[in-house]
Amino acid sequence: MSNPKLIAVDWGTSSLRIYAVGDKRDVLEALELPQGILTVTDQGFEAGLQDALALLAVNAEEAPVILSGMIGSRQGWVEAPYVKCPATIDDLAARTVSVDNALGRAIKLVPGLETRSSAGCPDVIRGEETQIFGALAALKIKEGRFVLPGTHSKWVTVTDSQIESYQTYMTGEVFSALKEHTILGRMMFKPGNDKAFERGVAASTEDGAPGRLLNQIFATRTLGLFGEVTDEEAASYLSGLLIGSEIRDGARDHKGLLYIMAGSTLSDRYVRAAHELSLQTRAIDPGSVVQGHCSIAEAAGI
Repeated sequence: MSNPKLIAVDWGTSSLRIYAVGDKRDVLEALELPQGILTVTDQGFEAGLQDALALLAVNAEEAPVILSGMIGSRQGWVEAPYVKCPATIDDLAARTVSVDNALGRAIKLVPGLETRSSAGCPDVIRGEETQIFGALAALKIKEGRFVLPGTHSKWVTVTDSQIESYQTYMTGEVFSALKEHTILGRMMFKPGNDKAFERGVAASTEDGAPGRLLNQIFATRTLGLFGEVTDEEAASYLSGLLIGSEIRDGARDHKGLLYIMAGSTLSDRYVRAAHELSLQTRAIDPGSVVQGHCSIAEAAGI
């Protein structure tokens, strides 16, 4: 096996993904470790990176390293300040931050992005920008609407090879909070019932004022009290209701294809909800983040 030309690292809050990349952008080796930035104490990020590199079977001693994700936040190794939207890959590359280290290795952090809503409220992403540019490279496209489901789902609009704007939805975190910390959770199991999920998505289409969703959430409990939703169905119903509400808002001004980037279980759930709402989708491997690392590294001259 040849030595890697680049080490790409996606280092988020809960996990660290490290990729040894060859000269043709081929992944020589990949590891995922449960060592997100919140597990690092006393600013031990350099030691954490060295430990991860030591687990690779390939010889990674000479390869430069590029890191994206929360590792570049204020809670991370060194802050890589946000770049304002609209932003191109060259804008990101120009604002990468070099990190001094004991070995003198070339290490760069990718900055996040910032934008403002029509109401003037700030919004940020950090890590997803690298995934998006990776998807553009992998698909050989210059525009599209990308959906990145998760704890904080991101809806990203790309035009002419630049990230134009995006919106964040706290769908995953709200679901978790409702399930774990409210009375709804007493009647819930893990989501898994397709019919209940679809019923929740259908409920999200009911007309009403913006506060309607708060009333619909409570219906998760009352439907259970009257035996119309079982304990085994309640979590799936709530999941469908929240995801359906997110998609309806995120896609309200978009009738074209939605590119959905997530792990298989979550991606399948969003694809199914979108189809229930008569929207077209294409699932994208979130592993395309490596292509984003490579494109940014090349633009930055790493």
